This record gives sequence, structure tokens and C-alpha cells, in this order.
Amino acid sequence: MKIIKTLILGFSIFYCSTAFAQEGDNFVKLRHGLPNVLEVTNVRVYSDSPASAKISIWIAVKGKVVSVSRGKEDWIITIRTRGQVSTYVVPEKSFKIVGEESKVVQIRALHFTEGG
Repeated sequence: MKIIKTLILGFSIFYCSTAFAQEGDNFVKLRHGLPNVLEVTNVRVYSDSPASAKISIWIAVKGKVVSVSRGKEDWIITIRTRGQVSTYVVPEKSFKIVGEESKVVQIRALHFTEGG
């Protein structure tokens, strides 16, 4: 029950923001919803087609990453901040390329930078 409340709280603090990636001369804007302890800083596109794109995402973490696991369609990220441990579920479908929202985005990897 405590985990469910934590997840509900985590989802309630989601917000939308945008990150940019550069591949060649093309810029990619990524729309996402993440808890306020996570911030996308960079995106790299590995493959792109009209129907799907495979990307890697760099995320700055306000705290220390305790664990990361990948489910079928989501990432479960546990973070320690000021002595408290919180778990967040980030669905892969929350990451969309702006202007191409119908395109399926496949996450190749998440890279974390810890701090603050």
C-alpha cells in the first residue's frame, strides 16, 4: 500500500518539459513527463523511420540512483534523496518526439548523472 501511495504521488508531480538532441544537422525535440527529481539533458537518435525511432536518453538525477530496472514497457527507478528512498515508474510511451507523437519511440538506454 505504501508503494502504491508513493507511485501515485510520483505520478501526481509529473510535468512536461522538452530536451533537444542533435544528429547531423537535424534537431530532435523530445516531450516527456518525469518526476521533478529527473531531468532530461540530452537525447541521441540511433535509428529513425517513419513509424519508429530508437533513442538513448541522458537524465540528471537530483540525488543518488539506488537501482534501475526495465520492465516490458516501463523503467522502475529508485532514488535516494536526503536519506529518503523513492521509487518512480517511467513508462516508455511517456517519451515522444515533438511533432511526431504517433511515432513509436524505443528506448535503447537511459544514462544517469547523479547530483544535488
